[in-house]
Amino acid sequence: MAASPTFCIITPNPALDHILLAPSLRIGTIQRVPQTHLAAGGKGLNVARVARALGMNVTVCAPLGGFTGQHVASLAVREGIALTAVPIDGETRICTLIVDPTTDTITVLNEQGPSLTDHHWQAFIDRVLKVQATWNLICGSLPPGIAPTVLTDLIDELYRQNRYVLVDTSGPALAAAMAVKPDVVKINGDEAGELLGMSVTSIATAQQAASELVRRGIDTAVITLGAQGAVGIGRRHGPAGVIAMPSPITARSPIGCGDSFFAGLAMALADDRSLAEALRIATACGVADAQTIEPGRIDPQIINTLAQQIAISYW
Repeated sequence: MAASPTFCIITPNPALDHILLAPSLRIGTIQRVPQTHLAAGGKGLNVARVARALGMNVTVCAPLGGFTGQHVASLAVREGIALTAVPIDGETRICTLIVDPTTDTITVLNEQGPSLTDHHWQAFIDRVLKVQATWNLICGSLPPGIAPTVLTDLIDELYRQNRYVLVDTSGPALAAAMAVKPDVVKINGDEAGELLGMSVTSIATAQQAASELVRRGIDTAVITLGAQGAVGIGRRHGPAGVIAMPSPITARSPIGCGDSFFAGLAMALADDRSLAEALRIATACGVADAQTIEPGRIDPQIINTLAQQIAISYW
């Protein structure tokens, strides 16, 4: 049996996720919180958590600083996530997720994160390149102090080393990555709309946006729309685009669903699955995540069952 492909999860702005379960939350009052969770967080660590659950060989590269950074590293190790940490000045950020199960609402407070010097960023990139992974997933935001164009340089270098690059980011960082045409871009409707200057809120507009990304040189473009599903199209997958639509579920939290989707997509593409099958698996991972409170805590045993419930069509 062939060894699993190696994945490098590039996480420029990791976080300590602090999840608070606060029933009947009342703003402006003092309340006791009956349940809390701490987890190594940020998009990349959520992706890694799911990727590892799916059996992928994963290494996370992340800049970490201060006591918070040490805690993130400790939590990652406790979960069995292989983490290559680059020490930096300042404290790794904390992201606070307040879940009110009474009203089915979630409030997310994301700290900005510490600024990185050019020296620390270069040390981070050097660690990424030393992993020598076939598949490289760039996940999440850039830290303060780092110009978006650094992603252009990083992707160029990864291509010089004949590696695959998959991107899930947003804003100026996404625009910079687009300049060097990543192999795979996975973004949500809001991120696609910001990039392309259009409203992407339906399957039809997502189809238009994905087609435009491919026209601009992206090999495989995937756009997610939450409960509506996802669309994808790619040069290597033939002329037809794919629509994946999940069955209705009772969701507990949307936080992390896109990260779980990205992990499933990467796993399936690395396994040389068709685009339709990749979207089916990815959507199943997103559905599994939606049924949990903590991001990335999917049960891999139910993915195949959920995947069979995903409706696939073509355009």
